[in-house]
Amino acid sequence: ESGITRDRTYRGANFLGENFQLVDTGGLVFDDDANTLFAKEIRQQAQIAIQEASAVILVVDGQAGMTASDLQIAEYLRREVLPMGLPVHVAVNKCESETVGALNAAEFWNLGLGEPVPVSALHGVGTAELLEQTFDSIVEKKTAAIPDFGTKVQRLAEAKARKNSKKQLPGEDDVEYKMRKYGIGDVAKKVEADYEAALAAFDAQERPEEINVAIVGRPNVGKSSLLNSLFGDSRAIVSDMAGTTRDSIDAVMERPGETPDDQSTIYRFVDTAGIRRKGKVDFGPEFFMVNRALRAIRRADVALLILDATAGVTEQDRILAQKIADDGRACAIICNKWDAVVDKDSTTYDKSVKYIRAEMPQIRWAPILFISAETGQRVGKIYGVVDEAVKAHRKRVTTSVLNEVLRDAILWQPPPARRNGAQAKIYYCNQVSTRPPTIVVFCNDPKLINDNYRRYLDRKFRESLDGFEATPIRWLFRGRRQRDIMR
Repeated sequence: ESGITRDRTYRGANFLGENFQLVDTGGLVFDDDANTLFAKEIRQQAQIAIQEASAVILVVDGQAGMTASDLQIAEYLRREVLPMGLPVHVAVNKCESETVGALNAAEFWNLGLGEPVPVSALHGVGTAELLEQTFDSIVEKKTAAIPDFGTKVQRLAEAKARKNSKKQLPGEDDVEYKMRKYGIGDVAKKVEADYEAALAAFDAQERPEEINVAIVGRPNVGKSSLLNSLFGDSRAIVSDMAGTTRDSIDAVMERPGETPDDQSTIYRFVDTAGIRRKGKVDFGPEFFMVNRALRAIRRADVALLILDATAGVTEQDRILAQKIADDGRACAIICNKWDAVVDKDSTTYDKSVKYIRAEMPQIRWAPILFISAETGQRVGKIYGVVDEAVKAHRKRVTTSVLNEVLRDAILWQPPPARRNGAQAKIYYCNQVSTRPPTIVVFCNDPKLINDNYRRYLDRKFRESLDGFEATPIRWLFRGRRQRDIMR
């Protein structure tokens, strides 16, 4: 189905030892009509991607042949992009056939953008050749923001040739040649050091840890508007139509510390498609959109659950809250469109918090923030909420403190007993992992600990220990005999 991609989608990649970002944009359409939804917005997103890029790859369909749309886009690239000094390459997709692939690609010489490269995205054919040509053109035109980008292989080949050459190299006098040949003196050390440095350039580069933040919610609650407000830019297409966002959009932001000595924090915000009730989702584009959104929750450190302050809490909001809690993700409840709430007074905030707590017991521990993505009201406070949620999600408490809290909780309310006289006995507990904090409780029989007592323990631990306000606590109950404990 055409028109699936609308926003810019960034993905990291590595080729020839170089890390770089690939940006996928929506299909360009220059004729605006009723059948081309968001054509203008998609063009704007593509233009932003071109302005950020070091090279541009035009992808065409080799089986369909050259179309009028291809000619329009090629004319736009020749008129607007080539004068900017950016290299432009043509990738002719669906040319996996060894016999007619090159023949199908030859037709696209008429685009006037240089040699077309036959590739197959499905089978991976020709992608290495395309990347090599792209890298060579970037090095030639020096359009990369990183100095010496794309030259690692060349530098290694030159250093290896200099090290292994048995002949006198250009610019080398007789003394230097003899010293290099027999491996003596500073000349030989420099040759060896250059070779080692060229090899070390291919080692995996350490990347700073990113905080993954998933922005989830029902359709049309303002998720993309919040992303744009956070970045101060049109990072995602926004409209009043529900389902505008179709893919999970990753956007990376580096936030400097409060003081010059503080280390900067890198956030990866993931704007997801709106998730409707399962019964309303048909197999097709929306099915895969929802699955990607659910995957974004699982790989997130913090999930921002966006609610519509004007619509209240719905059943779908509760389902998403339960999903976040089951996946063990830290969470913050973000009530958007607070500026649209009418007749607010001094008690509206407290009543709203009480209402949300009552309607969403699944994440009763999550902090609540009332914002307006459209006006930017309190949007800046999201960073502090996310930082506190990450700390809570990674918090670890010593065993002695945990058992002290456990003893107080048992003294205040003993474990339940059944009618047949079976009494639950809790011996001790310890924390075994984080993300989320996981506490193992050893007792005589886990079946005797009912859900009410488990919720009681969770509440008492949160009341007694600071720092668990934005994360679920995973409880595991294991049975052990008392004599085994005494050993």
